[in-house]
Amino acid sequence: MGKVMITGGSRGIGKSMAKEFLKKNYDVILVARDKNQLEETKLELEHEYKNNIIYIEVMDLILNENINKLFQKYSDVDIVVNNAATLNLGNSFDIEDSLFVNGLKLNVEIPCIISNHYIKQMINKKINNINMIGVINVSSISGIIPHSLTTFYSPSKFFLDQYTINMNYELKRSHNVDMKINIMSLCPGSVDTEFTGENKFLKLKKICRNFKFLNIMMTPDYVAKVAVNDFFKGKNRSIPGLLYKVTSFICKFIPNKIIYKSMYNTLKKEI
Repeated sequence: MGKVMITGGSRGIGKSMAKEFLKKNYDVILVARDKNQLEETKLELEHEYKNNIIYIEVMDLILNENINKLFQKYSDVDIVVNNAATLNLGNSFDIEDSLFVNGLKLNVEIPCIISNHYIKQMINKKINNINMIGVINVSSISGIIPHSLTTFYSPSKFFLDQYTINMNYELKRSHNVDMKINIMSLCPGSVDTEFTGENKFLKLKKICRNFKFLNIMMTPDYVAKVAVNDFFKGKNRSIPGLLYKVTSFICKFIPNKIIYKSMYNTLKKEI
């Protein structure tokens, strides 16, 4: 069918995205830093999807030379999922300079560089039996609804969301794109992944358990399924979960001061 590259592909949303594309008979390239986790994920997926090829690349994308190596080794990719990211909770002015710089690089600079590189190639790509080619940039609901106490995370996700939607619009206006190319921003809310590990967001998890029917804390498999379906439908933004769709709409009419205060009080309990 084609080839999909997924950064941050060893676990969480990235791993679940791999499953969804493997179901659709794509081969996948998983990129991550954790060698053991990456090899474990590869074995697990190969056992379940025996007819697909699963490549793994152990590398830290913070290093510029690794991005160039990735481009050289995988010049022909049909779909790119930029999922790698990092999160730091606390006051923005308290964060260490190195964490701030690397956080913005991983959350903003790297996905934009990777997107730009492959979109240029996809514009001239001939589509045979491939349904859709393009890019999925994993932003966050915090890129739509401001989140206090997330230092660089919420602002970086806002940038990535807007950059992705702008690229989608510009592509369709500046090129006669009759072929199927989609650039989509994925904006999930709370997802039960390593970002919300055993010792993180304990109070929020308790609330989620009490109101499980609201699907506040979504599974990565659910998020990936919604995202991949929305991508092939040609949507420029995917917000999994009815609760988050409604909340993101309502927040357009709520003063930012109220939103900032609400998020501050919620996340302050988690720090």
